[in-house]
Amino acid sequence: MDERVGLDELPDKEAGLSAPEREGARKVLWALAAGGREMAGLLALGPLKGLTGAAGAVNVQGEEVQAFDEIAQEVFTRTIRETGAVRCLVSEERESPEILNGSSGLFHVAMDPLDGSSNLAVSGPVGSIFCVFRPSAGEPSDPSAAVLRSVLSPVFSAYVLYSVSTLLVVTFGREVRQFALDPARGEFLPLPGPLRFPGGGGDIVSLNAGNASRWREEDQRYLRSLSGAPYSARYVGALVMDFHRNLKKGGIYLYPGDMPKGGSGGHPEGKLRLLYEAIPMALIARAAGGEAVDGHRPILDVPPVHIHQRVPLVVGSRPLVERYLRIVAAPS
Repeated sequence: MDERVGLDELPDKEAGLSAPEREGARKVLWALAAGGREMAGLLALGPLKGLTGAAGAVNVQGEEVQAFDEIAQEVFTRTIRETGAVRCLVSEERESPEILNGSSGLFHVAMDPLDGSSNLAVSGPVGSIFCVFRPSAGEPSDPSAAVLRSVLSPVFSAYVLYSVSTLLVVTFGREVRQFALDPARGEFLPLPGPLRFPGGGGDIVSLNAGNASRWREEDQRYLRSLSGAPYSARYVGALVMDFHRNLKKGGIYLYPGDMPKGGSGGHPEGKLRLLYEAIPMALIARAAGGEAVDGHRPILDVPPVHIHQRVPLVVGSRPLVERYLRIVAAPS
């Protein structure tokens, strides 16, 4: 395949989709690009319109909703619905799946419409994360159960990074492609690819060390193993940005589960969501020569039991993830 591949050329026939599915997937990908383009323009004007703060509400995750969380939810729901190719849409911002096109839709979609939205208060980078799944034959009538069953058949995953440039990164499983938004033309143009983690693994470690005192002992042992080692600590607090930097430069991202402090709080089961954060990044990582685990098993082997299921996430270049697994598996 050519070094530069346009959006119109994805997915190719090697993605294992029927002709109608390829056309439907292309429509969904274009919808994500259209939503990303619209969001890039809105985010640029956010400070001038006073939209970079909290919305005064709490979402289903128990997290404070930012004004742009709801804006992104509305933008991507509209662009995805207009494709006519999506049955159900699962979002971080909604408790239940939203039925878009019923049984006529070809796919289910799970999304985090605006990852890292609290960064907007300081003009930091944010992103949007998506995963598209193929419904199973004879799927349950309950939308949540139907989406969960489809998780075993991912079609493609993608993210949009809003930073100095607006980037769209996508994989249909075989390789990872990257596109940059040309604001003058309003189009995502292909960048040279495919994207892969650098050989050798890299030396960047991205984690929130402020939570380390509440990690399980195995993860604390990994953190101690970094002391004096030739690693660089880089952490923005937006999964898309931290992952993208490590994909380009070589590194590992960790968000382990954290135990409650003082009898309350914490996320021992992990904080990031399986369907619309961990699985999309795991698919991209694998296609780029990396790996993603929940602390001891591949993310793609984690059984989905709830649409808002949380998991620990360790993702990055394969040598660094393998080193992490060796350390946490070693006897104390």
